[in-house]
Amino acid sequence: MKKVWLIAALIGLGVMASSVFADVQNIRLSGDVRIRGYYLNGAGDPDGGNNHADATFIMQRTRITCEADLEDHVLVVITLKAEGQWGQSDQVGYPTNGQVHDRGWKVGITEAYVQFSEMFFTPSTLKLGRQYLNYGKGLILSSANETYNFDAGRLVLDFYPFTIDLVGAKLTDNIGSYVEADSNHGGNNLLFANARYEMKNSIIKDVEAYFGWVSQASDGGVLTPSYYPIKNKNSSPWVVGLRTDLVPVKNLQVWAEGAFEGGTLGGGGNQQGVMANLGAKYTFKDVKMQPAINANYIYASGYGTNGGFCPFFPSVDGYNGYLFAPMLNNIHIFNVGASAKPAKNVTLACEGYYYLKNKASGSCGSDYNQQEFGGLDEWTASTTSADIGWEVDGICGYDYSKDVRLQLVYGVFIPGQAYERSGHSTAAQMVRAEVNVKF
Repeated sequence: MKKVWLIAALIGLGVMASSVFADVQNIRLSGDVRIRGYYLNGAGDPDGGNNHADATFIMQRTRITCEADLEDHVLVVITLKAEGQWGQSDQVGYPTNGQVHDRGWKVGITEAYVQFSEMFFTPSTLKLGRQYLNYGKGLILSSANETYNFDAGRLVLDFYPFTIDLVGAKLTDNIGSYVEADSNHGGNNLLFANARYEMKNSIIKDVEAYFGWVSQASDGGVLTPSYYPIKNKNSSPWVVGLRTDLVPVKNLQVWAEGAFEGGTLGGGGNQQGVMANLGAKYTFKDVKMQPAINANYIYASGYGTNGGFCPFFPSVDGYNGYLFAPMLNNIHIFNVGASAKPAKNVTLACEGYYYLKNKASGSCGSDYNQQEFGGLDEWTASTTSADIGWEVDGICGYDYSKDVRLQLVYGVFIPGQAYERSGHSTAAQMVRAEVNVKF
């Protein structure tokens, strides 16, 4: 009798499994392996110390993404990532004689969301779960370098040429125990709205307006949020801005963005800051090697009686300087560059940056969230000089094949008087060699 029940149970399980698999229309697997080798001189060690001697290390990131198309316009995406430094143990194995010999890296989930398209036969798409977000040039909310991901719900209403994007995300959750939860154990939430209008047969290609707000955390939170802009538990900034892209003449791209920030500061006081960006790129597409020139300017106000511009979640290609990677606060960033393709699979580029404080008496420095090694190891102190310094980056990219790309970056940062008076008078250098394989 038991055998009969066992056979019946197996048949039932097989029927259930077949029905589940039948609901999956398509499954796609993809991923990448990225290996970066660093040589640093005068930039501090990769752990953020003040050692200005040479430092070399190799970082590796490995990701696997599974996408499943279900019926009724439902998509499920899950991405697993393992990242670490060569020769480093995360101590995840079993200890032997007090030592951990397992060299494995911990695996984390960087994406895990379900997407519902054309909900209820309307032009709306809903994404729920851990996901990446990117808007404009990435100066407010971006995952361009996959620095940030968000546990969020995102609703996109596509009434082309008008699109509305609504995001609600949980940044931190400070509830130590669900049983002991009360009004003094909260977290930080992000609300973001982006409206975009695209134009045809016009110099102006698109116009976007956005509003973002980080809710205030409780005073009695058991954890200090690590995500900025919430440096203190009471900070609750909001930002409103406008951006646009233009093509005044053929092959010329122009972009502009401006934002104002308000709200409350942790520890008392009001947040009040301004951020602006203006840039252009011209590509000589009818010329051999397709040379291009570009220029960009970024301004972020500094601290005064009220708080200056406090960045939300910015992430841009090249970090506004591969080595210095400045934080968007109390700074002017002047950038000019050029690029060319001397061969079919080769791209050469050179970017120059000059950094200047908005307020000489304020501080400024690297955005430690951007770089794998945290940027330069120290901030400029409050001095009478606004001259932060210069950076020059040389980039060489080579497409070994369709799915394999090699890149070599050399960056040098020459400190100005503001850094020299803070004790950082020597130039910092970086060499980064990268192999990126996608499948």
